[in-house]
Amino acid sequence: MRRRPLVFFAASTVFLCFPFLLLWNYFHGEPVPSSDWVLYGLLPLLLTVGLIQVSKVAWYTLFGFIFIWGIQDFRNVGSEEANLVSIISHLVIYLLSLSYFINPRIRRLYFDPKLRWWRTKERHETHGPVILKSGDKFYYPTLKNISEGGCFIETPHTKEIADVLEITIPFPIPVGISAVQTKGEVRWVSDNPQRMGMGVQFLGLSAEQIAAIKQFLAYQS
Repeated sequence: MRRRPLVFFAASTVFLCFPFLLLWNYFHGEPVPSSDWVLYGLLPLLLTVGLIQVSKVAWYTLFGFIFIWGIQDFRNVGSEEANLVSIISHLVIYLLSLSYFINPRIRRLYFDPKLRWWRTKERHETHGPVILKSGDKFYYPTLKNISEGGCFIETPHTKEIADVLEITIPFPIPVGISAVQTKGEVRWVSDNPQRMGMGVQFLGLSAEQIAAIKQFLAYQS
C-alpha cells in the first residue's frame, strides 16, 4: 500500500503556524483576545485534521477560513498594532495553500474516494474467471485484478455505484478453498471503452476467505 507523499502532510499542517504564533504571543506577555483563540487556534487545528483526513468538507472549509483570516489581516493593515512581517507571511501561506489544494490532482482526492490509494489494499493483476449474480441473472466476466479488499471486474454489463452483487471467484491453485463466494458493493464504474468494468469492494469476508486470497496473492507476486 503506497503512502501519501510528505508534501501532502506539509501542506495540510502549514496552518498550525497560526496556533503556534498565538501561543508565542501569549507566553511573551502579549494580550490575546478570546476571539483569536477560536479564529487562530481552534479553527486551524480543525482544518488541519480535516485536510489530513481528506474530507471534502475540509476542502470547502479551507476557502472559508482563508477568506475570514484574509479579512482579519486586511483590517489590521492600517492599525498601529499591524505587523507587516506577520501579514506578509500569512499572505504567502494563503497563496501556497490555495495553489496546492486547488490543483486538480489534489482536489480530486477530496471528492473521489477511489483515488485515495493509501486507503486501499495493493491490487495484483490477474486474468481469470469470475461469476456474478445480480438479481436472477448470472454473468461471466473477467477478473482483471484483486486484493484483500476488492477487485476490478472487466465487463460491459456494469452496474450502478452502491449496487450489491453476489461474487464467486474460483482459484486455479490450491489455497485451502476452491473459491471465494461473497457479496460485493460496486464502488466505481469505468467509462473507458477499452476497459469497461467496475471496481467492487468485498463485503463480509470470513477469515478463511481472507487467508485464501492472501495465499493466492502471494502466489501471484
